[in-house]
Amino acid sequence: MTSQRRHSDVVELIRFVEDLRHRLLVAAEPGGDQARELAERPAWIRGIDHRVEAHALGVRDLADSVSTRLAAERSGVGERPVDIAELHAPFTHQEVLVRRALGLGEDVTVNPSGGPLAANPLIAAGLIRIGEAASRISRGEASRAVAHATSGPCLQQNLVCVLEGEG
Repeated sequence: MTSQRRHSDVVELIRFVEDLRHRLLVAAEPGGDQARELAERPAWIRGIDHRVEAHALGVRDLADSVSTRLAAERSGVGERPVDIAELHAPFTHQEVLVRRALGLGEDVTVNPSGGPLAANPLIAAGLIRIGEAASRISRGEASRAVAHATSGPCLQQNLVCVLEGEG
């Protein structure tokens, strides 16, 4: 039996995640001078929040994501219009639940990258959603974006990150 994985597959994922890590760390720097030196249009994290729901599936409504809604409120999603949203919804029904919990209108473009239905690398998928949203802002394709990451059974843990460009 042979493995279908190739060394280059893993190396490319590691490079992608490393690139995202550096972009996000630079954008978090106080003052932002270094970020402006490295990127013509840096993406800034304007709000971020993480919430966890009960582990036992029988004690919560699986047709709603309360933790996503709370994280959206605390991170400021509804304060201004959103251009794009990168949602970590590895199952199609979760995209509906997360979109509703975030309060996203029909005019918001969801997962222009293809989202986790196109690629869902273990552990890195949520960070990739943030990186994809930041990249859209840096390229001038969006002014304000929301990124979502989840973990655990049935949307148990949810992180919401609001990113914006300057001006």
